[in-house]
Amino acid sequence: MEQVQTNPTELDLGHKYQIFSSLDLNDKGKVHSTYPSWYFSHMTENLKEEVNRMEYQLDNDLLPRSEVAITKDRLANKRKQLKELENSIPNIIGKDKDKVNKVREEFGDAISEAMFSRDQMRKGLADAAQELKRKTEPCIRMSPEMRKFAEACNVKISTKNMVTRDGAAKVWKIASKLLGESSNTEALRRD
Repeated sequence: MEQVQTNPTELDLGHKYQIFSSLDLNDKGKVHSTYPSWYFSHMTENLKEEVNRMEYQLDNDLLPRSEVAITKDRLANKRKQLKELENSIPNIIGKDKDKVNKVREEFGDAISEAMFSRDQMRKGLADAAQELKRKTEPCIRMSPEMRKFAEACNVKISTKNMVTRDGAAKVWKIASKLLGESSNTEALRRD
């Protein structure tokens, strides 16, 4: 039987952008971290500082002779890690950036609806059991675009095409980081 090749659709965001890189995979090829390595900018900054420090020490002969070879090996490994980390950040531009922003907004709206308002919390109307249920049980229905991006973000999806509020928050945070926006979910809480 001949296969018909279809045109790519808007729904291929999750396949087009690999959110997790080889740095985030275990020995079996499965994602072992909650967020991708590039999400934490302090990790990149720390790695850059280590590389700069080692380069400075080598350039200015500040190490004992016995440490030079070891430091050169470590420096090569750190440079490789830094390059992999920098290359793992998905480069989104143009229409793709708009698609990610749309998914981010849809998740943001859904998360906002699933949170008690600030006013309810101040008045003591927020039920702790209900709050826990919203965070841990699937309560946010997704569109096909949202689902593809959630899958790329390694979020568990129920058989009813729903995610927990925590899962939705993870997707929203990753999309926010990709777009260079704030990733604090408390900003989504209604007054």
